[in-house]
Amino acid sequence: MISRLVRPSAKSVPRRLAWRMPARLLCASKSSVDDPSLAGAFGALTNLADARLGSKILFATDEWFATADNMIKATPPVFDPEAFCTQGKVMDGWESRRRRLPGHDWALVRLGVAGFVHGLELDTAYFTGNQVPAARVLAASIDAAEDASWLGPPRADLGVRGTCATPDEIAKARARVEAIAEWHELLPMMRLRPGYVKDGQSVHRFATPPALAAKRVTHLLVDALPDGGLARLRAWGVVARHFASELAGPAVGPIDLLSALHGGRAVGCSNQHYGEPRNLLRPGRGVRMDDGWETSRNPHRPPVIITDAASGLVHMPGASEWCVLRLAAVAGNLERIEIDTAHFRGNFPESVLVEACEAPHATPDALLGGGGSSGGGGGHRGEATESIEWRTLLPRTRLGPDAIHTFGRDALDLERSGSQRITHVRVTIFPDGGISRVRLLGTAVDPMPPVGPK
Repeated sequence: MISRLVRPSAKSVPRRLAWRMPARLLCASKSSVDDPSLAGAFGALTNLADARLGSKILFATDEWFATADNMIKATPPVFDPEAFCTQGKVMDGWESRRRRLPGHDWALVRLGVAGFVHGLELDTAYFTGNQVPAARVLAASIDAAEDASWLGPPRADLGVRGTCATPDEIAKARARVEAIAEWHELLPMMRLRPGYVKDGQSVHRFATPPALAAKRVTHLLVDALPDGGLARLRAWGVVARHFASELAGPAVGPIDLLSALHGGRAVGCSNQHYGEPRNLLRPGRGVRMDDGWETSRNPHRPPVIITDAASGLVHMPGASEWCVLRLAAVAGNLERIEIDTAHFRGNFPESVLVEACEAPHATPDALLGGGGSSGGGGGHRGEATESIEWRTLLPRTRLGPDAIHTFGRDALDLERSGSQRITHVRVTIFPDGGISRVRLLGTAVDPMPPVGPK
């Protein structure tokens, strides 16, 4: 333990929000603040609490108006003013009933992949008078069975709207949760704003204290103080895989080294008007167009489209968009690349170029050429502050709509890139458009250097 818990004074925590704190809790910095500027930093991180990566709700005290699994959806919250059910208004988030008994509501989240949490994002979208007024988030590393048998018999109606746990179930679950591991306070009790979505007012962003950002996390405990609604919980961080047993070639063979499940990350891009490049790294095929990377229409495309006689591809001088992706581990041998344009039927790129480099310690600014974006999007390659040698891996190649395009060893420029170590790839599309997934199947030969807290 780093320190004993410092209990808040009666002045700092109103009596109606008081709760019994675990004895094995480590305090976070009391200087945590909601910082909108963190949006850019979070753009280059992975949401470890994403249901698409396997995150799951293990327990929730009350799910009367809306179930806790909504908190970990990958999609943005939505609001239907006409949606009502027996319990009342249907909301896209987790919402408990108005508490009339002692205590507070809480939910236990198992992350889909273990990792280091660099920041938290709490979104109260559309909960304008029924939002959780304050929240706290704890974290722990629990190396117990994945079936959560340590928690006891699961709630039979977990995930069903209009249900709740009994006081006895809540007491037993909380006792087991507090006993299983040492819990760290990633976020102390913080007041939350109503969920008015205009200008992003519903989104609250908090940086994790550096000492805690360096600790591996598998579970989050979300305290809703005392009750109410929370639309989304996002835990931005870096996947923590054990290289020798989970990534290395001798142990697992060829794997998708860009997969978010293994620790692949998006560094930045030139444009992300309709979809972010980190979507490219999700497992499985995209579920719809916004589950991919899509740019706006490139303003530099020629007014009249012509074909280049030599290549047979569209002549696009100065008209392209790009993104840079970081591999989960250093690749020493490539099997194939897959470019999936699922759901992009009238807006797929005409062609794609993939380049690679070996630059494990390069800064994002160097990788983006000084002109990209690690968050909000926009910009074209400028002068890099460091020298990055990008090598052609897949020459510019035509793409088609709504299909998986597979490029094996015979299509890759292995003479220049395949026999060398690769840490990053740069995917350039001509002139613009959207792709759903990028996969790089290869063998991991070395771990990537750790990524420090932002």
